[in-house]
Amino acid sequence: MKKKFLGKNWFFEEFIPGESKTSTWGFQIEKEIFSKKSNFQRIEIFKTKEFGKVLVLDGEVQLSTKNGFVYHEMLVHPAMLYHQNPEKVLIIGGGDGGVLRETVKHPVKEIYLVDIDKKVIEVSKKYLPSVSKEAFLDKRLKIFIEDGLKFVKKYNDFFDIVIEDLTDPSGPSMELWKTGFFRDIFKALKRNGISVCQSGNFKEPYAKKARRDIKKIFPFFKVHRAFVGCFPLGEHTFSFGSKKVNFDKINFETISQRFKKTGLKTKYYSPEVHFASKVLPKYLKEKIETSRTRANSVQGK
Repeated sequence: MKKKFLGKNWFFEEFIPGESKTSTWGFQIEKEIFSKKSNFQRIEIFKTKEFGKVLVLDGEVQLSTKNGFVYHEMLVHPAMLYHQNPEKVLIIGGGDGGVLRETVKHPVKEIYLVDIDKKVIEVSKKYLPSVSKEAFLDKRLKIFIEDGLKFVKKYNDFFDIVIEDLTDPSGPSMELWKTGFFRDIFKALKRNGISVCQSGNFKEPYAKKARRDIKKIFPFFKVHRAFVGCFPLGEHTFSFGSKKVNFDKINFETISQRFKKTGLKTKYYSPEVHFASKVLPKYLKEKIETSRTRANSVQGK
C-alpha cells in the first residue's frame, strides 16, 4: 500500500503480530523502480534510503538489498550443514534468487528451483542483480515454472534438502501452508533429508500453525531465529524438520568442520551464529516443547 505525505511517497504493510490485532509499519520510498501485476501477483521494487532496493509481492516485503542476506543465509546454510553430504536440493519459491545465491556456494550436484511466477525471476534478474548475481547461470540449476504444490507430489525419497522460501499465506502460496503440503515434502525427502521453511515470527497465527504442523510430521524439529530488519517485527524464524537427523546431537565441532570444508563465504552466518540462533528464551522454548508434546499425543491416537 503506497501513500503520499508532504510530497513524499511512503509504503505501508499491514500484518497481524498476534491473534487478532492488525498493525501497520512502513518506510519512505525514494523511487519506484518497477510496479506491475503478473498473472499471479503484483510485483513492486522500490529504492529506499533505509533498506536499499526492496522487493514487494502483493503488498508484502520479500527482501531488501541491505539486509536480505541475513534471511537468505539463515534459510540455507543451517540446513545444508546439518546434512552430512547434500547432493540434490529443491527450492520452492525463491524466484528472486537470494536463496539460490547461497545454495550454489555448496558442492551439491543438482539444484531444482520451482516458482509459479516466471515474472518474479525475470524482474529480479533485471532489477536486483546484486541479489542473484551469477546464480541463475549455474550449470547445476534446473528451473521449473509451475505450482510447487503439484511439483512436490511427483517425487518420493528423492531430495536431500527442501527449502521453502514461501511468501506469507495469500494468493498463489495459500495452499503451500497447509498440512498436506508439509506431508508431501516429507515424502519427497530421502531418509536423512532435511526440510527448512521460513516460518514468520513467533506471534503470527499462520506461523504458529506451520510450526505445529511441521512438528507433527517430522520426528526431529528445530527452530532457528534471526533479526531481519526489513520485515515487520524484525525477528524471523526458520523451522527445520527431518526424518532421521537429530539436530540436537550435531555439535559445534561438526558444524565448524563442515563450514570450513565447504569454504563458505558469508556475511551473517557462522558456526557461532548457527548455535546462538537456536537458543530460545525460556518461555518460547516451553511453548514449543508443550506444542510438540501435544502434537505427538494427537499423532499417537
